[in-house]
Amino acid sequence: MLNYLFRKPKYPVICNIDGYVIAAKSEKSLVKYLSEVELDLKRTYNLVDSTAEDWVFSPEHMFVSPLTFKKKWSKKDVISIFNNRINSSSEEVQYSEKSLSSKRFEKVFGDIVDLLVNRRKDSRCQK
Repeated sequence: MLNYLFRKPKYPVICNIDGYVIAAKSEKSLVKYLSEVELDLKRTYNLVDSTAEDWVFSPEHMFVSPLTFKKKWSKKDVISIFNNRINSSSEEVQYSEKSLSSKRFEKVFGDIVDLLVNRRKDSRCQK
């Protein structure tokens, strides 16, 4: 179970754990995905919610907080963590950074969440 400082993020969220990137559409799925990853309890990890707000996750206390120095993520920031993640397979294509001005943040964010969630489903089916 996660604890929240002040309020909850607007799900879905994307979390970057030292280059291993996960997306979760609910608190329950976020907790499940985090339990599958090796976390350093002394560190904190950034996540972004669907409104582009930056959040911090502390595994030691299992809490999520909006108290960070960076307040908003850009479309390019989200694309960059997706394209540079260490948990991608060699046959996956990168998310295009072209024509970003014509795309809303919500569209880019939603596309990347879907790609990450669907990739998890596909990898579980292949096992």
